Amino acid sequence: MKKILIVAMADSVHTARWLEQFENSKDKFVLFPSSPHRRIHPKIVRLLSVKSPMQISIPKGLRNTGLILAALDKLFDNRLRGNLLRRVINKFEPNILHAVETQGAGYITLKALDKIEKKPYFVLTLWGSDLFWFRKFKRHKLRLMSLLPRVDLLSMECERDVEIARDLGFVGSLFPPFPVTGGYEISDGTNRITKTKTSARRMILVKGHTRFVGRGTQALHAIEELSGRLEGYKVTIYSADPKAKRLAKLIAKRTGLPIKVFGRGQIAHQDLLKMFESARIYVGISLSDGISVSLQEAMVCGAFPIQTDTSCASEWIVNEKSGFIVSPNDHDRLVEAIQIALENDDLVDSAAEINYEVARKRLDKTKVTSVSNNFYNSSADSVADNKR
Repeated sequence: MKKILIVAMADSVHTARWLEQFENSKDKFVLFPSSPHRRIHPKIVRLLSVKSPMQISIPKGLRNTGLILAALDKLFDNRLRGNLLRRVINKFEPNILHAVETQGAGYITLKALDKIEKKPYFVLTLWGSDLFWFRKFKRHKLRLMSLLPRVDLLSMECERDVEIARDLGFVGSLFPPFPVTGGYEISDGTNRITKTKTSARRMILVKGHTRFVGRGTQALHAIEELSGRLEGYKVTIYSADPKAKRLAKLIAKRTGLPIKVFGRGQIAHQDLLKMFESARIYVGISLSDGISVSLQEAMVCGAFPIQTDTSCASEWIVNEKSGFIVSPNDHDRLVEAIQIALENDDLVDSAAEINYEVARKRLDKTKVTSVSNNFYNSSADSVADNKR
C-alpha cells in the first residue's frame, strides 16, 4: 500500500475527476486543500464518505478553513499553509507528495519543503498556464526556478511545457504528457457525434471566462458581428463571470439573438457535456492555456472547436481541418473562423469524425485511468530505486 499526500484545489472538478480514478485503489490518500475554497467539491465529498477500497481523508481542521487560511496567507506569503503542510507530511510520512497545479499547491509545497525532516518523493502536475503564462512575471519566475529543481517527477498535458520546465531548472524525470484531469466515457457503440450530426446543430457554445487570462468577451463581440447570419441559432455561454453576463445581455438586446448564460458552477459536468453534444461550434478564447478541458469536451461531443494559439491545441487538432486555431488578438480572423464553421457543413462533419477518433485513442476513460494508475506506480518504483 502506497501513502500518497495530494496538495490540490479541494473545490475543483478537475481535482475530483483525478481522484475518482483511484476509487478502487487500495492506496491511502490524504488531501491537503490548496484553494481558498468555500466548499469541498461534491464529488470529493462522496469519495470521503463512501465505503470503497480507496482510503482518503482531509486533515482535521482543514476541511472548512480554506478561505480563512488563504486570506491570512496573503499576509504571510504561504508560510502559514506551508507550516501546516509540513506538519501533515511529518505525521503522515507519505511515500509520494503530489502537488496538483503550481501557483497554489506547488508554492505551498515549496514552503513546506524548506524545513522538512524527511523529504518524500515529490511529484508536480502542471495545469494550463502554470509555466507558459507565469514565467513572464519576475516574481513567479523566481519561484518557479526555486520550485522546479526540487521536483522529482513532472507531469503535464502539453509537450510545449517540457522545454519551458527545463529552461526554468527542472532536472528530474518526466511522465509522458497525458490528460491530467481524467478521461471520458467513449465507446464505438455510443458515439456521441451520431446523436445529432454536427452540421444539423444550431447552437454556438462560448466559454465565458474574462478574468485572469480568459477573453470570453472577444468571442461575444465576434458573434455580435455575425448576428445577421445567425437566424435560427442560439448562443449559450457557460462559466460566465459578471463582465461576460453584462455583455451578453447587451448583445441580446441589440441584436435579438437568443443568448442563454450560465455562471461558473451553475452547470453539472454531465449537463455541460449534453450542451457540447448540441453545439455546432465551441469557441474558447484566452491569453494562455494548456490543453483546454473544453477543447477535449468539444472533441468528444462533436462540436467544431475554435481555440486560441496560446494553448497547446495544435497537439490535438489540425488547424483548418479539425478545428481553427486563432490568435486571441486577431478579431477579424476569429470572425472569419466562426463564419466558415457556420457555412461549411462538410468541414464541421468531417472534423467531428476526426476529433472523435483522436478522442477515442487519447481520452477514453479506461485508457486514461490505466495511465493515471501507472502514474503512482511509476512514482513508487522510483522511490524504491532511490532507497537501494
